[in-house]
Amino acid sequence: MSSSSTHAATAAGKRAALRLAFGVTVCFALVEAFDWDATFLAPLLAANMLVRLERYPSLAQGVLFVVLIALSSGAVLLLTNVLSSSPAVLILALALLMYLTFYAHRRGAPDLATFLPQLSVVTIPVIAVLSPQLSGQFASTLVSAGIAALLVVWLAYAAFPPLSDGPASSSVARPAQPPRTASSNALLDTLVLAPALAWFILDATEVAVVALIIIVTLLRMRDAEQSLRAAFGLILANLIGGVAAAIVYSLVILANTFLFFVTACLAASLIFAGRIATAGDRAPVYAIALATFILLLGLGMTPLPGGSSEFFVARLQNVLLASAYTIGGISLTSRWRHAHTSGTEELSGSRV
Repeated sequence: MSSSSTHAATAAGKRAALRLAFGVTVCFALVEAFDWDATFLAPLLAANMLVRLERYPSLAQGVLFVVLIALSSGAVLLLTNVLSSSPAVLILALALLMYLTFYAHRRGAPDLATFLPQLSVVTIPVIAVLSPQLSGQFASTLVSAGIAALLVVWLAYAAFPPLSDGPASSSVARPAQPPRTASSNALLDTLVLAPALAWFILDATEVAVVALIIIVTLLRMRDAEQSLRAAFGLILANLIGGVAAAIVYSLVILANTFLFFVTACLAASLIFAGRIATAGDRAPVYAIALATFILLLGLGMTPLPGGSSEFFVARLQNVLLASAYTIGGISLTSRWRHAHTSGTEELSGSRV
């Protein structure tokens, strides 16, 4: 690689890191300034968009994003309200939705198009169990957070534009799996998630949302075998994100000023964003650490029903348990994944 190419890549990485840190920090500042519930939603959505997109979203993409998050949250809220008296049927319906979104993800659908419905599935039903009267408010907050995140993403691209203009595109090319392989992997992903989803719906706690989002995030990684090989790295990433959230939260409580909160968020976000922009193949690990940081810090600032800002250690323990559970599930199903993938490749080869 020439020196000019290296310089361009370094400059692009710096801008991407600045956009990500700027977006996360501004979202945290907005939700705290307006005292929104579920503080983590807007920063988490903005981080997902900024990590997955290397160029600015167009107006049409922005409208589609808002429509999708509104439809997803509305559909899951309606399903939850209709089936709330039949938990078993509700769990089966949610598992079916997760299977369909995992299948679409494995087939190469845009990341956000599958992540948004999954985010609704693992948050709204749990909130409905914790506080039925607040489930509709949470769904509305989810939509508002999506709109705020989109506006902040546009602002971040305006403040730190990419080196060349152009439409938005995925930052990582994710090859589509064949239909049979995608169907098998989606089924196994759903089987790993379903027990945890059923448990937290039947016996919801304030840590359920964080644990379920962590499980979904790990399952969405492009290569389940790579996730298995990087098991200790993923657990360490969640530990780092959780410890960083606890440190920042403790400092914010001691300082007790809005300016210090924004400064601390910016400093932590810059550290994570810098690693995501420069880590190459290891970037997803640091992205998970950033997601854990956002989830735990946001939950500490404005706890969900049934929660308290005093339970950081318990939340971190549950994050690590969710990581271990997911990795264990991937390990148990890895033989079936590999066998089916090999069988599909042999079948394709025999047809040539």
